[in-house]
Amino acid sequence: MRKVANFGYRELEFAGILGNDLRLTRKLLRSLDLTAPSLHLDYASLRNNANSAFDIAHLLDSRFVVCPWLDVSERQTLDDWQRICDTLNTIGELAQRSGLTLAYHNHDFEFGNLAGGIQPYDVLLSRTDERFVMFELDVYWATKGHLDSARVLRGHPSRFRLLHLKDMAKNGSTIELGHGTINFAEILEAAAESGVQHVFVEQDVSADPMRSIQTSIAFLKRQRLLTRSSVLPRTP
Repeated sequence: MRKVANFGYRELEFAGILGNDLRLTRKLLRSLDLTAPSLHLDYASLRNNANSAFDIAHLLDSRFVVCPWLDVSERQTLDDWQRICDTLNTIGELAQRSGLTLAYHNHDFEFGNLAGGIQPYDVLLSRTDERFVMFELDVYWATKGHLDSARVLRGHPSRFRLLHLKDMAKNGSTIELGHGTINFAEILEAAAESGVQHVFVEQDVSADPMRSIQTSIAFLKRQRLLTRSSVLPRTP
Protein backbone atom coordinates (compact mmCIF):
# COMPACT_ATOMS: atom_id res chain seq x y z
CA MET A 1 0.00 0.00 0.00
CA ARG A 2 2.88 2.37 0.72
CA LYS A 3 4.41 1.67 -2.69
CA VAL A 4 1.07 2.16 -4.40
CA ALA A 5 0.64 5.51 -2.67
CA ASN A 6 4.16 6.56 -3.67
CA PHE A 7 3.36 5.79 -7.31
CA GLY A 8 0.55 8.37 -7.12
CA TYR A 9 -2.56 6.28 -6.61
CA ARG A 10 -5.08 7.68 -4.15
CA GLU A 11 -7.80 5.02 -4.07
CA LEU A 12 -7.90 1.26 -3.55
CA GLU A 13 -10.65 -1.26 -4.13
CA PHE A 14 -10.29 -4.31 -1.92
CA ALA A 15 -11.08 -7.76 -3.25
CA GLY A 16 -10.18 -10.47 -0.77
CA ILE A 17 -7.16 -8.78 0.83
CA LEU A 18 -8.40 -6.94 3.89
CA GLY A 19 -5.71 -7.44 6.53
CA ASN A 20 -6.05 -9.23 9.86
CA ASP A 21 -7.54 -6.19 11.59
CA LEU A 22 -9.79 -3.90 9.57
CA ARG A 23 -9.24 -1.04 11.99
CA LEU A 24 -5.50 -1.21 11.38
CA THR A 25 -6.13 -1.38 7.64
CA ARG A 26 -8.29 1.74 7.87
CA LYS A 27 -5.62 3.48 9.94
CA LEU A 28 -2.97 2.64 7.36
CA LEU A 29 -5.17 3.93 4.56
CA ARG A 30 -5.61 7.24 6.32
CA SER A 31 -1.91 7.57 7.14
CA LEU A 32 -1.06 7.16 3.45
CA ASP A 33 -3.79 9.55 2.24
CA LEU A 34 -5.53 6.63 0.56
CA THR A 35 -9.22 5.79 0.54
CA ALA A 36 -11.12 2.60 -0.30
CA PRO A 37 -14.36 3.87 -1.80
CA SER A 38 -15.36 0.43 -3.07
CA LEU A 39 -15.18 -3.15 -1.84
CA HIS A 40 -15.80 -6.51 -3.55
CA LEU A 41 -17.92 -8.93 -1.49
CA ASP A 42 -19.06 -12.30 -2.77
CA TYR A 43 -22.64 -12.82 -3.91
CA ALA A 44 -23.42 -15.48 -1.30
CA SER A 45 -22.33 -13.22 1.56
CA LEU A 46 -24.31 -10.30 0.20
CA ARG A 47 -27.38 -12.48 -0.29
CA ASN A 48 -27.23 -14.47 2.94
CA ASN A 49 -25.68 -12.09 5.45
CA ALA A 50 -25.86 -8.60 4.02
CA ASN A 51 -25.52 -6.74 7.31
CA SER A 52 -22.21 -8.43 8.15
CA ALA A 53 -20.96 -7.65 4.65
CA PHE A 54 -22.00 -4.03 5.07
CA ASP A 55 -20.17 -3.84 8.39
CA ILE A 56 -16.91 -4.59 6.56
CA ALA A 57 -17.58 -1.76 4.13
CA HIS A 58 -18.33 0.67 6.95
CA LEU A 59 -15.14 -0.27 8.81
CA LEU A 60 -13.13 0.62 5.70
CA ASP A 61 -15.13 3.81 5.05
CA SER A 62 -16.25 2.37 1.71
CA ARG A 63 -19.31 3.76 -0.05
CA PHE A 64 -19.82 1.01 -2.65
CA VAL A 65 -20.18 -2.74 -2.18
CA VAL A 66 -19.69 -4.73 -5.37
CA CYS A 67 -20.94 -8.15 -6.39
CA PRO A 68 -17.93 -9.38 -8.40
CA TRP A 69 -18.89 -12.85 -9.62
CA LEU A 70 -21.70 -15.37 -9.98
CA ASP A 71 -21.10 -19.11 -9.79
CA VAL A 72 -21.93 -21.00 -12.97
CA SER A 73 -24.66 -22.97 -11.21
CA GLU A 74 -26.48 -19.71 -10.40
CA ARG A 75 -26.73 -18.41 -13.98
CA GLN A 76 -27.86 -21.07 -16.45
CA THR A 77 -31.21 -19.78 -17.69
CA LEU A 78 -33.20 -16.59 -18.17
CA ASP A 79 -35.16 -17.49 -15.04
CA ASP A 80 -31.87 -17.68 -13.14
CA TRP A 81 -30.86 -14.23 -14.32
CA GLN A 82 -34.25 -12.76 -13.46
CA ARG A 83 -33.93 -14.26 -9.98
CA ILE A 84 -30.43 -12.79 -9.67
CA CYS A 85 -31.76 -9.36 -10.61
CA ASP A 86 -34.52 -9.57 -8.01
CA THR A 87 -31.96 -10.61 -5.39
CA LEU A 88 -29.67 -7.74 -6.35
CA ASN A 89 -32.59 -5.33 -6.00
CA THR A 90 -33.23 -6.63 -2.49
CA ILE A 91 -29.55 -6.39 -1.51
CA GLY A 92 -29.32 -2.94 -3.07
CA GLU A 93 -32.28 -1.66 -1.11
CA LEU A 94 -30.74 -2.98 2.11
CA ALA A 95 -27.44 -1.36 1.16
CA GLN A 96 -29.14 1.96 0.59
CA ARG A 97 -30.74 1.80 4.03
CA SER A 98 -27.25 1.20 5.41
CA GLY A 99 -25.82 4.23 3.63
CA LEU A 100 -24.11 2.20 0.90
CA THR A 101 -24.57 1.60 -2.82
CA LEU A 102 -24.56 -1.84 -4.44
CA ALA A 103 -22.86 -2.31 -7.80
CA TYR A 104 -22.49 -5.29 -10.13
CA HIS A 105 -19.13 -6.11 -11.76
CA ASN A 106 -19.08 -7.92 -15.11
CA HIS A 107 -16.87 -10.56 -16.66
CA ASP A 108 -17.56 -11.78 -20.20
CA PHE A 109 -20.19 -14.44 -19.52
CA GLU A 110 -22.83 -11.70 -19.22
CA PHE A 111 -22.48 -11.08 -22.96
CA GLY A 112 -23.20 -14.58 -24.16
CA ASN A 113 -26.63 -15.44 -25.53
CA LEU A 114 -29.36 -17.20 -23.60
CA ALA A 115 -32.26 -18.92 -25.31
CA GLY A 116 -33.84 -16.55 -27.79
CA GLY A 117 -30.64 -14.54 -28.20
CA ILE A 118 -31.12 -12.62 -24.95
CA GLN A 119 -27.94 -11.33 -23.32
CA PRO A 120 -27.73 -11.52 -19.52
CA TYR A 121 -26.22 -8.02 -19.35
CA ASP A 122 -29.31 -6.58 -21.02
CA VAL A 123 -31.42 -8.39 -18.41
CA LEU A 124 -29.29 -6.93 -15.62
CA LEU A 125 -29.61 -3.40 -16.96
CA SER A 126 -33.34 -3.62 -17.55
CA ARG A 127 -34.56 -5.67 -14.58
CA THR A 128 -32.44 -4.24 -11.76
CA ASP A 129 -33.79 -1.07 -10.17
CA GLU A 130 -31.53 1.92 -10.80
CA ARG A 131 -32.47 3.26 -7.38
CA PHE A 132 -30.71 0.30 -5.77
CA VAL A 133 -28.24 -1.25 -8.23
CA MET A 134 -25.36 0.49 -10.00
CA PHE A 135 -22.68 -1.09 -12.21
CA GLU A 136 -18.92 -1.38 -12.26
CA LEU A 137 -17.80 -1.81 -15.87
CA ASP A 138 -14.69 -3.93 -16.43
CA VAL A 139 -13.54 -2.77 -19.85
CA TYR A 140 -11.26 -5.76 -20.44
CA TRP A 141 -14.05 -8.31 -19.94
CA ALA A 142 -16.46 -6.10 -21.86
CA THR A 143 -14.01 -6.12 -24.78
CA LYS A 144 -13.73 -9.91 -24.47
CA GLY A 145 -17.51 -10.03 -24.77
CA HIS A 146 -17.48 -7.76 -27.85
CA LEU A 147 -19.09 -4.85 -25.99
CA ASP A 148 -18.25 -1.26 -26.88
CA SER A 149 -17.49 0.14 -23.41
CA ALA A 150 -17.76 3.80 -24.40
CA ARG A 151 -21.10 3.19 -26.10
CA VAL A 152 -22.64 1.35 -23.13
CA LEU A 153 -21.45 4.05 -20.72
CA ARG A 154 -23.05 6.76 -22.81
CA GLY A 155 -26.16 4.66 -23.35
CA HIS A 156 -26.79 4.19 -19.62
CA PRO A 157 -25.49 7.35 -17.95
CA SER A 158 -27.38 6.78 -14.71
CA ARG A 159 -26.07 3.26 -14.05
CA PHE A 160 -22.26 3.26 -14.05
CA ARG A 161 -20.35 4.68 -11.10
CA LEU A 162 -17.23 2.49 -11.06
CA LEU A 163 -14.78 1.47 -13.79
CA HIS A 164 -12.02 -1.12 -14.09
CA LEU A 165 -9.22 -0.20 -16.48
CA LYS A 166 -7.45 -3.31 -17.68
CA ASP A 167 -5.68 -3.61 -21.04
CA MET A 168 -5.83 -6.55 -23.43
CA ALA A 169 -2.74 -7.90 -25.18
CA LYS A 170 -2.98 -9.16 -28.74
CA ASN A 171 -3.11 -12.74 -27.43
CA GLY A 172 -6.09 -11.89 -25.22
CA SER A 173 -4.24 -11.81 -21.91
CA THR A 174 -4.15 -8.89 -19.47
CA ILE A 175 -1.29 -6.43 -19.81
CA GLU A 176 -0.20 -3.03 -18.48
CA LEU A 177 -2.25 -0.05 -19.61
CA GLY A 178 -1.03 1.39 -22.88
CA HIS A 179 0.62 -1.85 -23.98
CA GLY A 180 -2.51 -3.47 -25.38
CA THR A 181 -5.36 -2.85 -27.77
CA ILE A 182 -8.00 -0.97 -25.74
CA ASN A 183 -8.72 2.72 -26.44
CA PHE A 184 -8.78 4.21 -22.94
CA ALA A 185 -9.05 7.83 -24.04
CA GLU A 186 -12.48 7.24 -25.58
CA ILE A 187 -13.64 5.13 -22.62
CA LEU A 188 -12.56 7.68 -20.01
CA GLU A 189 -14.18 10.48 -21.97
CA ALA A 190 -17.45 8.52 -21.96
CA ALA A 191 -16.99 7.72 -18.26
CA ALA A 192 -16.62 11.40 -17.41
CA GLU A 193 -19.77 12.21 -19.38
CA SER A 194 -21.71 9.38 -17.72
CA GLY A 195 -21.06 10.13 -14.06
CA VAL A 196 -18.43 7.48 -13.27
CA GLN A 197 -17.00 8.40 -9.88
CA HIS A 198 -14.11 5.97 -9.31
CA VAL A 199 -11.68 4.35 -11.73
CA PHE A 200 -9.44 1.41 -10.78
CA VAL A 201 -6.38 -0.01 -12.52
CA GLU A 202 -6.47 -3.79 -12.58
CA GLN A 203 -4.27 -6.55 -14.02
CA ASP A 204 -5.10 -10.20 -13.40
CA VAL A 205 -1.63 -11.67 -14.02
CA SER A 206 1.81 -10.08 -13.84
CA ALA A 207 5.33 -11.42 -13.32
CA ASP A 208 6.10 -8.22 -11.41
CA PRO A 209 2.90 -6.65 -10.01
CA MET A 210 4.54 -3.51 -8.61
CA ARG A 211 6.25 -2.79 -11.91
CA SER A 212 2.94 -3.29 -13.71
CA ILE A 213 1.12 -0.98 -11.31
CA GLN A 214 3.76 1.71 -11.82
CA THR A 215 3.77 1.26 -15.61
CA SER A 216 -0.01 1.67 -15.81
CA ILE A 217 -0.19 4.89 -13.82
CA ALA A 218 2.75 6.30 -15.77
CA PHE A 219 0.78 5.68 -18.97
CA LEU A 220 -2.29 7.46 -17.58
CA LYS A 221 -0.19 10.42 -16.49
CA ARG A 222 1.61 10.68 -19.84
CA GLN A 223 -1.66 10.61 -21.71
CA ARG A 224 -3.28 13.02 -19.20
CA LEU A 225 -6.16 10.58 -18.99
CA LEU A 226 -6.69 10.59 -15.25
CA THR A 227 -6.13 13.02 -12.43
CA ARG A 228 -7.07 10.77 -9.50
CA SER A 229 -5.89 7.23 -10.07
CA SER A 230 -6.82 4.03 -8.35
CA VAL A 231 -5.58 0.48 -8.10
CA LEU A 232 -7.35 -2.76 -7.28
CA PRO A 233 -5.52 -5.09 -4.89
CA ARG A 234 -6.75 -8.63 -5.39
CA THR A 235 -5.97 -12.18 -4.36
CA PRO A 236 -3.85 -14.23 -6.83
